[in-house]
Amino acid sequence: MPPRQRGGDLLARLRNQRDTVGVIDPTSSRSSEDERLRFAAVARALGDAKRLCVLESLASGEASVGELATRVSCQVPNMSQHLAVLRSAGLVTARRDGSTVYYRLSDPKVIEAYQLLQAIAR
Repeated sequence: MPPRQRGGDLLARLRNQRDTVGVIDPTSSRSSEDERLRFAAVARALGDAKRLCVLESLASGEASVGELATRVSCQVPNMSQHLAVLRSAGLVTARRDGSTVYYRLSDPKVIEAYQLLQAIAR
């Protein structure tokens, strides 16, 4: 199947699910300024290749900052900054266990959104 068709299939599936998963239909209601600012923050968080690598890594389950830094080939301080952006955008959540902080995806829809970006970009 050609890549565009796969992306179209995913987009059609997401459109069909919008009523059950709460995806906003831009034709039925206008977003408020606050909502558009939030959407822009999510888009900015998804606009960095390292952060996309982090999301890919977290798709298999939670990981510590150090584990993520190793997996993504990134220094720990830089990884912490990337995670702060993802957390601020609501894409990941964190939990502390002693001195170690573990991150995970905040919602399975995060990976669906990433897969949609992949399909569009192909």
